[in-house]
Amino acid sequence: MEFFIVMDIERNFRPYESDAPSDIIDIGAVKIEAASMKVMDTFSSFVKPNASISRHTTKLTGITKDDVKGAERFPQVLARFRKFVGEDVIFVTWGKEDYAFMEADCRKYGLSFPMKQRFDLQRFIFNAYEEVFPQQPNLKLATEQLGLIWEGEQHRALSDAINTANLLMLAAKQKDLSKVYKRTIPFVLVKDAKLTDKGRKTVKRWVFKAMKRKEFRKLSWSDFLASKTWVLIEEQYEFDEIAMKLIEAYFPVAWKKSKQQLEVLAQQKKDANASISTTLHSDTSHQQ
Repeated sequence: MEFFIVMDIERNFRPYESDAPSDIIDIGAVKIEAASMKVMDTFSSFVKPNASISRHTTKLTGITKDDVKGAERFPQVLARFRKFVGEDVIFVTWGKEDYAFMEADCRKYGLSFPMKQRFDLQRFIFNAYEEVFPQQPNLKLATEQLGLIWEGEQHRALSDAINTANLLMLAAKQKDLSKVYKRTIPFVLVKDAKLTDKGRKTVKRWVFKAMKRKEFRKLSWSDFLASKTWVLIEEQYEFDEIAMKLIEAYFPVAWKKSKQQLEVLAQQKKDANASISTTLHSDTSHQQ
C-alpha cells in the first residue's frame, strides 16, 4: 500500500421522507504517503445535485445553491477524483457512512468505484484511545481531546478530511495502525462479578439490535454470538470468561424484554398505517 486517501463527503440531505434524492454535493480528500506519513496532495470539488439544496443542508454545511450552480455532475467529478486517488491505496474515513453515499451515487449513474481497502479511523481512535473516550467521539471532539487544533469549517468535505488526516498522522505516531485494538468491557458494566444495572441495559440493547435484524424470529444464544451485532461488539470490546458467563445468563431476560419491545413497536406502526389509510380514505370520500 502506497497511499492513504483520507476522504469526506457531504450530501444534500433531508431529515424527513422525500422523493428528492440525497445526492453528494461535496467531496474532499487528502492523499498521504504511507511510508513518510506526509501529505502529498488534496482534492476538493462541489458536485451539482439533481434536486435543490435543502435548508437543512445549508444550515449544517453552509453550502448554498450558488455554490453548486456551476459545479460538474457526479460522473465528471468522480472521474477527476479517480485520477487523484490513483492505485494501491487505503481509503480512510471517519465512520462508514461515506462509503454508502459514494456507492449509492455510483449506482444511480451505473458507475463503479472500487474501495476495497478501508480504514474506519473513528472506530480505531475509539478503541486505541480507550482511556480518553468513554463514548465513541465525533470528529470535532476527537480532534480537541487529542490536543489538535481544528482547521477550517466543520461539515465541509475538505476541512473534515484535513482534520481526519491530522488525527490519522497523530495516531500513526502514537499507536500501531496495523493493530486491532479492543476495548476491555467497561468496569461500570460488571462489578463484584455481577452485571450492573447499566450492564443489563447494555446487554438488552445488544440483543434488541440482533433481534431487530432477524425480524422477530426466535434468537438463540448461539444465533446471537453468530450475529452481525455481536461481531461488531467483539471488534470493540474484549470480554473475559466471567463477563461472557454473565451476559449468557442474562440473555433470556434480555431476549424476552426485546421481544416485548419489538411487538409494541410493530403494533404502533400498524396503528399509524391504519390511521393514515383511514385519513386518506376519508379525504377521497369527501372529494367524491
